[in-house]
Amino acid sequence: MLKPIQKEPSVNESERILSSIATNTFFSLWCYPSLFRSAGKGKELIDLTVYFDNTLILFSDKGHVKFQAHSEINLAWSRWYRGAVKESAKQLHAAESFVRNHPDKIFLNSKLEDPFPFDLTNPRLKIHLIAVTRGIGEHAKRFFDTIKPGSSGTLGYYYQVPEKTLLEKPFFVGDVDQEKTFVHVLDESGIHLLLEELATPADFIHYLEVKEKAIREQKLLLSAGEEETLGFYLQEDGDRGFGDIQNLPENKGNFFAIPEGEWEHYRRTVAYALRHQHKVKARLWNEITARFADCIVDARVGEGRDLPFLTHSNAVQVLASENVHSSSCLASTLFEKFDSVPKGIRSSRSVQSLSNPGRMYVFVFFPWDDKYKSYEEYRQDRTACMQLYAHVARYKFQKAREILILGADTKGSPGGSETIFAIDASVPLSSEERVAAQKIMNTYKILDNISEKRVKTPDQPKNIGRNDPCPCGSTRKYKKCCLIKGMQ
Repeated sequence: MLKPIQKEPSVNESERILSSIATNTFFSLWCYPSLFRSAGKGKELIDLTVYFDNTLILFSDKGHVKFQAHSEINLAWSRWYRGAVKESAKQLHAAESFVRNHPDKIFLNSKLEDPFPFDLTNPRLKIHLIAVTRGIGEHAKRFFDTIKPGSSGTLGYYYQVPEKTLLEKPFFVGDVDQEKTFVHVLDESGIHLLLEELATPADFIHYLEVKEKAIREQKLLLSAGEEETLGFYLQEDGDRGFGDIQNLPENKGNFFAIPEGEWEHYRRTVAYALRHQHKVKARLWNEITARFADCIVDARVGEGRDLPFLTHSNAVQVLASENVHSSSCLASTLFEKFDSVPKGIRSSRSVQSLSNPGRMYVFVFFPWDDKYKSYEEYRQDRTACMQLYAHVARYKFQKAREILILGADTKGSPGGSETIFAIDASVPLSSEERVAAQKIMNTYKILDNISEKRVKTPDQPKNIGRNDPCPCGSTRKYKKCCLIKGMQ
């Protein structure tokens, strides 16, 4: 029987802010403030933990570490760096070590009564570490303005150099310990920007992975700020609606840098405007995902109350694993179909995921009839109908490896709910199952006349990098020509 998840509240206001904005991206189902470990008399593991699809993100938030502005600048910087960055990194690496060594000794609260609901024992578990700093922006801006007025006031990043060098460069941080897991050091503007722009678990995690690879393997040396790194990433085509960070071939393996102005340049492009439109539409998909997630956390599911927690969370994880581009297109397809279905008519729409090849969605709109004595009885019939669609979908979409069926009311129904279940379609149907699916399809007119919508993302042309010659025939680089919005 599904039970409510009882989370421990955040310790202070700074951690509450972090938990709140992280939950907007990762949903209540995968976001956990103040987990505790059974060793050490129930000591807190870390300030915030996010788990999603065998990936763990650990956040350390030290709040406002005092910057001693009255002291000599290098001395003030080195003291702040040790208190805000080094201490966070130490805490993060200790938490990572505990997870690796004692994955079954992590609990939701200090009473150590409810274990963490996800399995952390997988040897391929990925862990990302993020140190959040606060209150440093005003001091950074004041310092950088003495060099060149108009600074954004964000931390700069200088990788591939020893800590001694960083301590002599105020308001620059880097790779805290190159022998351990990389730590992303983000000021408050940086973490807000990433969670706002990378507004899905898939987008956020992909960015962390790409950035870490660029630093540790491709020799990214310097970035003028996290916003500049993000701007660079979003302007590159990483395929399937993701961005990328690549060292240019002409560098011949030498160090490369991300200069100041990348974010502002990106904000003037058509690509930014298109992505903004996708983000707006993706919120509709996220709202559906959030409702499912909240219902699981609160144990208020409509169907499958007797099924285990992971069965529910794995189904919703499918919805949440779409990136912004894919979520936008799925939401558009879903609501366009909903608006077009006549009252009292059963209908469906099938569509492929853009960010997850091999995944197919089938949206089933099931009408209310006055014969139903209750809404619960209606939902039972709708679920039975969805199961028929699942049988036929496996037959119709034999190249799909995963199928998600989403059932919803049609216009005019007295209720308002959705039901989902995910199907592993990687195992081929037997001959008996194919015959049964054909019979269901013909008898009940299910997916016999498929309305499948295939959508493409309006990204930049394939194989055209932003530093390549523009395909329009001008002599300018693509990023300085057709990629830029028409009006400067």
